[in-house]
Amino acid sequence: MPKTCFGSLRALVLTAHCCASATAFATEAAPDVAVEDLPASTRTEVEAHSSSAITYFFEIPTQPLDQALLAFSRQTGLAVMVATSGQQSSPIPDTQAPPVKGEYSAEAAMGLLLAHTEFRYRRVDGQGMVILPPRQERIADEPQEEVPAPALLEEVEVVASKRRTNLQRTPLTVTAISGGTLEERRIDSLEQLAAEVPSLQVARNGDHTASMLYMRGVGSDNHTEAGDSGVATHVDGIFSSRVQGSAVMLYDLDRVEVLRGPQGTLFGRNSTGGVINYHTARPESEWSSSVAVSLGSYRQRKLSAVANAPLTDDWSLRWAAAAERADSYIDYAEGSAWAARAHRYNNTDLFSHRLSSSWQINSGLNWWLSYERFEDRGAGSVPLVDYDTAVMIDTPGRTRLDQDALRSRLELELPGGASLAYIAGYGLNERSQDWDEDRSGAVGSETDPAIYHQSNRTIWSEYRARQHELQLKSSDEQRLRWLLAYFSFSEKNAIRFDLEHQEADGSGWGDAPAHSFQQPNRGTRLGAFYGQVDYDLSQAWEISAGARSGRDQRYDRGGRNIACPDLIRSDRGGELGEIAVNRESAADGQCFVANYNDVDRTWDSTTAMARLTYRPTDQAMLYLHYAEGFKPGIVQDGAKLSGVYNGADDPAYQSALQALIERNNGGAAFVGPETSTNIELGFKLGLQGGAMTLNGALFDTRYRDLQVSGVAVEEDGTELVRSINAPSATIRGLELELNWASSPNGRLTGFLSLLDARYNRFLTVDNEFPQHGQTWNPGADNPDIPDLVDFSGNRLKQVPEISLGLNYRHGLALGSWGRATARVGLRYAGDMYFDEANRGDRRGMLLDNGSGEWVPDPAGPARNVDRQAAWSLWSAGLKFEPASANWWLDLYGDNLTNEAVANDVHEADIPSPEYYYGAPRIFGLRVGMKFD
Repeated sequence: MPKTCFGSLRALVLTAHCCASATAFATEAAPDVAVEDLPASTRTEVEAHSSSAITYFFEIPTQPLDQALLAFSRQTGLAVMVATSGQQSSPIPDTQAPPVKGEYSAEAAMGLLLAHTEFRYRRVDGQGMVILPPRQERIADEPQEEVPAPALLEEVEVVASKRRTNLQRTPLTVTAISGGTLEERRIDSLEQLAAEVPSLQVARNGDHTASMLYMRGVGSDNHTEAGDSGVATHVDGIFSSRVQGSAVMLYDLDRVEVLRGPQGTLFGRNSTGGVINYHTARPESEWSSSVAVSLGSYRQRKLSAVANAPLTDDWSLRWAAAAERADSYIDYAEGSAWAARAHRYNNTDLFSHRLSSSWQINSGLNWWLSYERFEDRGAGSVPLVDYDTAVMIDTPGRTRLDQDALRSRLELELPGGASLAYIAGYGLNERSQDWDEDRSGAVGSETDPAIYHQSNRTIWSEYRARQHELQLKSSDEQRLRWLLAYFSFSEKNAIRFDLEHQEADGSGWGDAPAHSFQQPNRGTRLGAFYGQVDYDLSQAWEISAGARSGRDQRYDRGGRNIACPDLIRSDRGGELGEIAVNRESAADGQCFVANYNDVDRTWDSTTAMARLTYRPTDQAMLYLHYAEGFKPGIVQDGAKLSGVYNGADDPAYQSALQALIERNNGGAAFVGPETSTNIELGFKLGLQGGAMTLNGALFDTRYRDLQVSGVAVEEDGTELVRSINAPSATIRGLELELNWASSPNGRLTGFLSLLDARYNRFLTVDNEFPQHGQTWNPGADNPDIPDLVDFSGNRLKQVPEISLGLNYRHGLALGSWGRATARVGLRYAGDMYFDEANRGDRRGMLLDNGSGEWVPDPAGPARNVDRQAAWSLWSAGLKFEPASANWWLDLYGDNLTNEAVANDVHEADIPSPEYYYGAPRIFGLRVGMKFD
């Protein structure tokens, strides 16, 4: 049946569903419309809605009804659409809409606006308001049809630009996922989030319980206390520096925003790859609570709970918690240390809770405060050959990871609409861990030199971080909008990490079967000013420019790598005794310092941004964006000390140590900074009358001195995490995101990512096969360094050339029974490498770099030693919500085809390479209840 808009409301069809902002205006004025003067039915409806629903502060003056409805949409963020039925249009009454000022629910305010007309409205849950035509007298022989509400997309707001804006009017490449979508798709971990975001990959590390992030191929696999990711993570505006922090459970979130590409001007902590912003749910002005329980495969048990309490009209509290436990899905080989499945490696034992407070001190001053605690008591993750191959364990897994975070935001509204915000954060991360590195020796191998044994133990570690940020910004409503800010961050780390790695002859790396890496004072300091200006040249054109200037300091004071001639745990009980200053000065049986790590380096940087935005219509936006990124250098293990000395008080030792520290500061104990420049052409389109959005970006990113980390073998056989700078790399790509309300009950979302990420020039030594790197890559034509090979042209690791994700859900009304919603999801990715060497397969023979001869590979042939082949994962679910109850039930299945998908390789040079895998097939049931 054809649709017809009435009178001047026609413009709403094109504009109301894509308002720029959902900002509501606070006012002390009493409502201009007296509720008692309304018709009885309208008065009852207004009073009912105002007493029970979420409220807004309205400032809508007397004006034509179509303009009043546009103002309503702007001040609530709700879409307003017009639907009609019949063949004839119904003229709008030639009257002004009454003013609406004060605090009302959306339904109550709409009722006031329409009270003196014959128009009606319908609230479309999760989509907005639909204005319905006046009821017509029924003609006996002419049946009347009720036209269903049109399919609409809900408004999505983000603060990616440090201002609250509509996603479709934000000229940035950003993916925003609402808390409702996170709940619906059961996205409660970083790995699950990555499946919903273009060009985002997550890899796992075992002995540090860390997640490594890669965005468009940029990241870092340096999981130590010195490592920095190229992808910055923020929680409620507070920078989270530890890669362990990125593994925190995702629960009770308002939304997640993922910004791709260099972010160098709007965030105090610069980043070269992108930013992930987590926004937790804020305390609300109504009493509410909810609880959900999940039961799944491998005795998976999840519990989440939320309680919201408005203690006064101006102060509310919110508490949320989540816990998850699950048995391990791996088998232990005969001879392993016994452990129940609940306590084996690759189990789950997590708990977190958060208490937040929102206090409206007065009409212009708000203070938000949050405390969060996270605990991991699992056994840790170990790499596997595949799901079915058992592992030999002689070191039982144990993790004790505790994180405490305190976050605060104090915001003051200034005259003229400007605002001043002070953001502060404090974080404490403490961890100890036992981890089986070899996974090949049975119980007893620790004390049997004939059986290779390696255990990695974090005896203790502590990371303390502090952040202070001051933001001053203009009103969002001005033609010229500006933001100025100062950012200060510091972190102090301390760790003792012990390794036992005994060879068959009783020796080990550098003739020492055990090492203790002790860094009592390794840290960072950062201070930066940043700002941005946006100016509306006209209604359609906007220009933006920004800059950030800062200073980064990295230091290590007193860090030592200590080598011992026997096993630290088995032979010494963990006590090192008096430590010699170096190997040559050590007595028989004495531990000694192998590396001195003292270093102190500072880097100054300035990055810039420029952007031109064009909005030809309310449904289309184009932008050309230029951005620079900077990642400071990182410290690493330093030089060795030569000579014979009579202890630490020997003047000759003191002099030699100062000379060594100068070498460290000259480059022996750090790697230089990484920079990036990005040019991006983006678009955002609204299609099908508000039922579809299609967003995309075509980009070209150039990197200089890209930081590359890996385990390197020193001349004496010692294995250390080392970083180097790859001189240059280029990443080009196309990203598309679709959001389509295909019907009032159906929703299709998806993304497509096409990436070409390669090293332009990169000469290095193959870390895994240092003497046989020419097996896969050409030599560097340097006869003095035959092991130097050429990685130029190789693909960056963790970059599939194509990846896509699709999710579809469909709701079905079940009459008086309630409503059912079915969903299905697909994630596909092409092949990708886990190492810069791009080896692919081992064919049983190795090419000796020095002699040029082929020799047998002692580990034999193997497929995909550092590569994950193309893969696809399917998921599905069915949710039931009864019509007259406050509970719901959800059946789900993940990885339905039980695909073993690796996210990283641990060792590529052993007969059967081992990988970190995602979870196998899981089925489960969730039940939840809400209390209002």
